[in-house]
Amino acid sequence: MKALGIIIQRELYSRVKTKTFILTTILTPFLFIAVAALPTLLMMYSSNDDIKKVYIMDNTGMYADRFKSSEKYEFIHLAANDTTPKGAATALLQIVSDLNVNPNGATFFSEKQQPPRELTAYINDVLSDAVKEKKIADFTQKSEIEPQIVDDLQTLIKSKDKISIASVRWDEAGKETSTLGEGASMVGMALTFCMFFFIMMYGSLVLQSVVEEKTNRIIEVIVSSVRPFELMMGKIIGVGLVGLIQMFVWLLIGGGAFIAMQLFFGVNMQMSPEEMQQILAASGVKDGMAIGMSELLAINWIQVFACLILYFIGGYLLFAALFAMFGSGANDSQEAQQLVMPITVVLMLAFYTGFAAARNPEGAMAFWCSLIPFTSPVVMMVRAPFEIPLWELALSVVVLFVSAILMIQLAAKIYRVGILMYGKKVSFGEMFKWLRYK
Repeated sequence: MKALGIIIQRELYSRVKTKTFILTTILTPFLFIAVAALPTLLMMYSSNDDIKKVYIMDNTGMYADRFKSSEKYEFIHLAANDTTPKGAATALLQIVSDLNVNPNGATFFSEKQQPPRELTAYINDVLSDAVKEKKIADFTQKSEIEPQIVDDLQTLIKSKDKISIASVRWDEAGKETSTLGEGASMVGMALTFCMFFFIMMYGSLVLQSVVEEKTNRIIEVIVSSVRPFELMMGKIIGVGLVGLIQMFVWLLIGGGAFIAMQLFFGVNMQMSPEEMQQILAASGVKDGMAIGMSELLAINWIQVFACLILYFIGGYLLFAALFAMFGSGANDSQEAQQLVMPITVVLMLAFYTGFAAARNPEGAMAFWCSLIPFTSPVVMMVRAPFEIPLWELALSVVVLFVSAILMIQLAAKIYRVGILMYGKKVSFGEMFKWLRYK
């Protein structure tokens, strides 16, 4: 056991004490936030060479007045004999004929290969509405319908009234509670990605450590004084502790931000989503953002954090044992990547299954994949923000940890033979023959 402690300490300290680990642990949460906010920032702060002025040359005189200038674009009317100023920030919309007769009678000119889609979409919408109104007017006149009736119908059709039904959950006792919406689904998908990322990254570190020691033949010296099982477990536990430390730091940062947000807006987890929405709306938060924030605050974060830690430990032990097992049979890193390809495929399958289960977190696919140990660490994360029956959670965790223990025992039998095998390319069949070696 003393040797096991030394190996764990070496694997842990050799990674935790590096500047790279410290910087990535602290900066990665902020990097994720920045990446999530980047598309919005890019849309808000577009480059200075975007089209600012659109000149309109309307030979029909029917459409030019429909275009309204905004903060982004200025529409300028031109006569038929006027010249168009050229430049990257200008464009010309030329309408040569009645679009009801000739739908191809309008052309947009600019120096850009791809004009802003927002601008072209606006132009298309304006012209389409104009053509539609002209056809309705012609039909009204032809059918001798009262114009006021048509105008009233148009107003009703263009109305943006939208019904949004309230979703309420009945529990087994008949108690009614508000269901979580898109905010919880987004959190679940983010957790799915994080779990996949953690297991893949730290499992690969175990693989890399095994292959490096075997390639450098240091392993021959180490196993002369340490049992192979202790060596394998030392690597798995040491690297796993690195992952847990990083996860705890991220949870502290996220938990601190969560508490700060509650204090800032004066809300707490005991409030209903409706009460939170009212308080957030009174604080000046827009309706859509208030709904999203109230959904995030209504999530049972204690359950989320508990699932994140439990399923990382169980999932990591299961897959790290597989990475160590296949890494022991490889002669170099390239051969190791080929051997662990089935593990990568399984993890990718779990990853995509988790995203598919986000559409129906309580469906049959989500339920069964939450019990299968090779997919449950990733898929269960998409269900973590929602209420999970205690028996399902307990059964899933027990199955995962029992499978991890059995996989460690299986991997140890192959690992003790594989680390001393050199010069021969090993097949999967031969590796499993090592299970019978004494």
